[in-house]
This record gives sequence, C-alpha cells and structure tokens, in this order.
Amino acid sequence: MSKEKTAQAANAISRNTYSKKEMVGYLTGLAGQNIIYNLIATGLAFYFQSVIFLPAIACSLIFAIARVWDAVNDPMMGTIVDKTKTKWGKCKPYLLFVPAVILVTTILPFLNGMYAKPNDMHSVRVANEKQYVEYSDSFATENMTFDNEKEYGDSVLYNRTFAVSSVSGSWELPRDAEGNVIKYTQADYEQGFINKNEVDQQYKNVVMVYEIKDGKYEITDQTTASTVLQEFQNKYGFQRETGVNAVLIIGWAAISYILWGMTYTIGDIPLWGVTSLMTEDQNDRARILTLARAVANVGMIGTLFTMIAPSLQGIFKAKGAGEADSLRSAYILLAVIMTVFASLLFQVAGFSVKEKVSTSNEKSYTIKENFKIMFGNKPFRQILISGILRSPIQLLGIVAMTLIMYYFFNNQDPGTKLNEGGQFNLTLVLKILILVIGLFGGMIGFPLFVPKLIKKFEKKTLYNFFTLIGAIPFAFIFIFFKLCKGNILTWGGMAVMSVLFFMAAAAMGSLNVLQSVMIADCVDYEEYNNGIRPDGVFFSGQSFITKLSAGLAALISGAVYAFVGFSDKNIAMLNNALNNGSDFKTFAGGKYAAAMFFLISIPPAIGMALAAIPTLKYALTDKEHTRILDELVKRRGSKEE
Repeated sequence: MSKEKTAQAANAISRNTYSKKEMVGYLTGLAGQNIIYNLIATGLAFYFQSVIFLPAIACSLIFAIARVWDAVNDPMMGTIVDKTKTKWGKCKPYLLFVPAVILVTTILPFLNGMYAKPNDMHSVRVANEKQYVEYSDSFATENMTFDNEKEYGDSVLYNRTFAVSSVSGSWELPRDAEGNVIKYTQADYEQGFINKNEVDQQYKNVVMVYEIKDGKYEITDQTTASTVLQEFQNKYGFQRETGVNAVLIIGWAAISYILWGMTYTIGDIPLWGVTSLMTEDQNDRARILTLARAVANVGMIGTLFTMIAPSLQGIFKAKGAGEADSLRSAYILLAVIMTVFASLLFQVAGFSVKEKVSTSNEKSYTIKENFKIMFGNKPFRQILISGILRSPIQLLGIVAMTLIMYYFFNNQDPGTKLNEGGQFNLTLVLKILILVIGLFGGMIGFPLFVPKLIKKFEKKTLYNFFTLIGAIPFAFIFIFFKLCKGNILTWGGMAVMSVLFFMAAAAMGSLNVLQSVMIADCVDYEEYNNGIRPDGVFFSGQSFITKLSAGLAALISGAVYAFVGFSDKNIAMLNNALNNGSDFKTFAGGKYAAAMFFLISIPPAIGMALAAIPTLKYALTDKEHTRILDELVKRRGSKEE
C-alpha cells in the first residue's frame, strides 16, 4: 500500500482529537515551560560562579551529580505519571498543579548567600601606562609568582613573578562618616582622573603592576597587567565563607538545583506525553508536535537572562548596595520576574488540554518493570540510542552565545559595537541578520513542513535522510571557515554561512519533530502489544536524552578548549587583549576562533552520521503503525460500549 493510501486508511476511522483552542493553550504553556528551562540552563551556572562566587569544583560536582540522578529520576517520574489515574486523566493533573511548584523551585537556587564577598583589595583598577612611575618601597605591595604548572602551565604567566602595588600606600578604601566607600565625582572626571562612565561609581585603588626580574621591577604591558590584576583579585580580593556557612551555601546550591530538576521533570514528562493522549489521529499528533518543537524555540528568550540582569543593577546601587550585592539582587529580581511570567504561561496548558485517549483499563507496572519495557520495546530503544549518539548537536546551543560574543563583538558590549563612533553600524547588523535568518529559518520554519512530508514518506526514511544529509552542512561549516582563513565577515561569507546554518538547523529541527512523533508511535506499539500506554516513561526518555546530550556536549567542548588552552587564565589574557585593541579572529593565531567553529561543526556532523546506524532497520513501519492505531481505536470503542 502506498503512503497516500495508508494515510487515507488511517483517516477512514473516526478519531477523537483536540480543538484549536486546546492546541493554542497547550503551545502557550510549552512556551512558558521552555523559558524556565533556558533561564536555568544558561543562567544558573554563571550565577553560581560569577555572581555568588561558588568554587568551580563545587559547581562541576553539583551539575555532574544532577546528571547522574537524572538517569534514575526521569524514568522514575515517568512511571509515577503512568500510574496516575484521576478524573482528568494521567497527564493533565500535573499540568494543573506543577507550574506553581516549578515557580518556587526555579527561584530557590538564586536565593542563596554569597560564598565569597569582595573586600577592599578587590576594588582596584590598573593604572594607564602613562601614569606608571618607578617602583617605590612606600607602595603597598603584594608579590605573585605563577609557578604552579598544573594551574598556569598553559598560560603566558607561567614561571613569572609580579608585584602588584597600590600607589596610595594602603589597600584600605576611603569611606564617609557612615562607613560607605566614597564615590567618584564629576570633578574627578573633569580632572582626567576617571572616565565619564565611572562618575558616581565607588572609588577604586589605582595599582601598578611590575614584573620582577633579577631583583628589578619592570613595567608590564596593559594586557599582562590586567590579567595579573584579575589573579590578584581572585587570591586577595575575597573574604570566603568557611566552616558551616560554606557547607550551607554549597548545600543549598546543590539541593535547590536538584530539586528544580526533579520538579521540572514532573512537569516536562506529562507536557510532552499528553500529546499522544490529546488525539487518536496520527496526522494531528504530528502537527501538534511539530508546532510544539517550533514554539519551544521561542523559549530561548530565557537565554537572554545573563545579558539583561546587569541592567537592573542600578536599582540596588541607588539604595547603597555594593557592586557584588547589587548584581546578586539584580539576578534575583529578574529571576522572579521571568519565572512568574513563564509560570503563568505554563499554567495555561493545564487549563486547556483535554485527554481524548482513554487509559482507564491499563495494566500497572513497577519502576523496575518499566525499565524493562523501555529497553524491551525495540523501536523505542532504537530512537533512544540514536538520540544519544546525536548528542554533539547540543554544542550548537552551548557554544553559540560564546562564539557570537567573541567572533562578532570581540567580547565587548554589543551596543557599543553596533554604534561605533556614535554611528549605527548597519553593515554589521545586516550581516548578523543574514546569519540569524538562516539559523532560525531552518530551526523553526522548515520543521513546520514535516507533517506534510510524513504524509508522503515513511517516518523512518525521513529520519535517516535528515540524519545522514544533515551531517554534510554541519561539516562544511568548519571547512568553509578554514577556506576563508578564519574571516567569514564578508557579504559572500555570511551568505554562504547562512545557507549552511539553514540546512544544518533544518535537519536538526526536523529530527527533533520526528523523534517526538516516533516516540508517540512507540507508545501505541506498546499499548497494542502489552495493554499499557507508557506515555510518561517513554517521554521521560526524551527528557533524559536532552539532559544527557547537554552533559556529553559540555564534556566535548571542555576537552577541545583544554586542548587549545582556552582556560581561565588564558581567557583572562584574551579578554584584556581584546579590551586593549586586539582582534579575536587573529588572537593566538586564530586557534580559539577555530576551536569554536570546530565545535559547532565537526562533532555534530559525526554525531549526526552515527545517529543513523540504530534506525537504518527501524522496527516500526508506518503501515504497521496505521494497522495498530486502527485496532486500538476499535478496542477502545468496544470497551466504552
């Protein structure tokens, strides 16, 4: 039977399905839920390390433990969902009540104390080279030797000794009668002591950095001085918590993050699982899952969290808060605002969706039995393995913001780069727009055609086609970058890169849709064979793939960055060099730029190609699935009678 005739046969039997109002409500909720996900996924690690200053090793352990727990937690939560039986169904109850819980658990990780607070030795700024004077014993000085090979071996600081000197003769900052650090005034700016943007900012000690060679103090260049100063601030500029307080802060971070992950999963699994219960029509199911994947990308506005938060800092500085406390308060305020807004959207799904597929006569299985069902269902097992092999495509999301900030904006304020010399930089805007149109056109626009493609072609054929063909544009991203010798910021270069991004994103977006549709098919397959609809358990597999993929992608990026020396100390040197006029595209021979383009290209290409192996002989054909659906509709009708 042809694909068209199979589709006609599938529609010959009357099927319950969702209304337009229910679909819109569901998609609204999905958008809100994805804003919450992106807020945590992109903002929390930065908040932990750069706002409340948790130790890097603590952050790594927290996220690693969370990923291990996900491997057990996701299927366990899926089992709980599948065992739920209420008058509303098994997924809808969670969509009604979980958004309010997620609202609370999303905010909790931000309501933590400061692990380290900046002290007076943190409030320093390096002097301009023209201000340097010969070293004097009257300066307040701290010497720093960078002889730790494990920590500094790949940096330009290794085996060098520097003297960081406060020309005032003291590290203490001047304070007013109330004990507050005094602020710079307009007069300070007019005398040339500070820049205009420093007016009304807290005073900072001016320091000079000298390199000590054979007992002599030599003036360093600005880039090296700025990097040494960052290391000085890290070593001397914080009062770190110890003992019980330190344990409580790290413990709160770990428990609150893992708690968020658990409650998010309780909402995520039924949110995707309910799609197979909202309709008995496979075409309608494909349609809503396609739109769901497109709308999920709208939730990427949550990635702007770390960029927007500092703009709220002035609210708290005006009330007398210091730099660190005001930044922390700004993040908390924005987290509350965004989470409340997103949770209200999420709640709409609970009020809107209705389960049209009856599950009242299902068998009940234990968690252990559900694990066996997951891996015993051959088509689901094939999709699960394929999704894991495709993990490197997550690098596109992990590396993208870093690549954009460095490659296009030299890691400087985008507003400044887009308004250089007081003139709006229309050329750069249009070039970036070309790339954005290609990326989002492929990611959001093209997958909207997947339901039509499903009507004409086997899902297995489409899945394998996009997997194998999608590897090609991913690979050519890096190849083209190398052919351009690292500079793609020409009109032609951006146009070609936009086409490559469109093709790669189209394949990636289409696979996301097909994965969800095929998982829903596997639920039908399991109901037909064993009399149970494991919507929760099987869609927990999708949640698990997403989280595991992010973890594996992070490991890959970490390994590549370590290989090229894109480490903390060298990043500090890079940032300072860029502030002093260097170009990211040529800095360090261009190896950092090449590493980032490599990460969004070659590993995803390899992952895409490997992902086709498990599904080349996919066990559930569309013809067989149509036959199964027809039989299931008849069974449900007989039970109702």
